[in-house]
Parts: sequence; structure tokens; C-alpha cells
Amino acid sequence: MVRMPSDPTSIAEIGRRLELTRRALGLTQVMMGRLVGAISSGQAWGNYEAGNRRISIDHALALSRTLGVSLDWVYQGQMVNLPPELREKIQRIILESANEPQSLTRRLKSRRK
Repeated sequence: MVRMPSDPTSIAEIGRRLELTRRALGLTQVMMGRLVGAISSGQAWGNYEAGNRRISIDHALALSRTLGVSLDWVYQGQMVNLPPELREKIQRIILESANEPQSLTRRLKSRRK
């Protein structure tokens, strides 16, 4: 059976990229929430990562301003405009997750069901 690629603009995929970004930066959900100016800090960021809510443009712009994370990456999954060091860390996490018995993608999908 052929597996259809997932929509890079879906809330779930945006959440996955936000988690990858946070992990690559070595930050907690609370730290990320504070960086983007979320009132509830960790809870807001946790909802973004879990795919319960799409990150607001204001928070995505704050992420871009403070950490250099491109909006192309956040909303469309395009790595081209990411800072090279961050792009390399994210790619490393993706590769490591693919080699784990239960990959990051499977963990995220099972968490959202």
C-alpha cells in the first residue's frame, strides 16, 4: 500500500516541527512559551506541539525574531531559510528518531488520538 505524504501545513505537522525546533534548541515548553510571549507559557506551547492549536502568527513572528526560526519552516516545513546550525540539529533529531524503535512521528500520532 502506498503511503500518502502528510500535509506540511496541517496543525499536526506544524506541531511536530515546533517540537523538533524546541528539542534542537534544547529548551523546555515553558521557555519556548515565554520566548514567544504566551501568557500561559508552557501550556500554550504544549498545545501547539500537540496539534491542539495552530501557533498564532504573533507567536511565530516572535519565534522568528528571537531565534531566527523562519515562518517557511513553521508553517510549510521548508528548511531552506533556517539558520544552518539549527537546520543541522533538526535533521539530526529526525534521523535519530527514525532509528528509534518507536519514532517521534509515531509517538506524536499516538499522543493525538
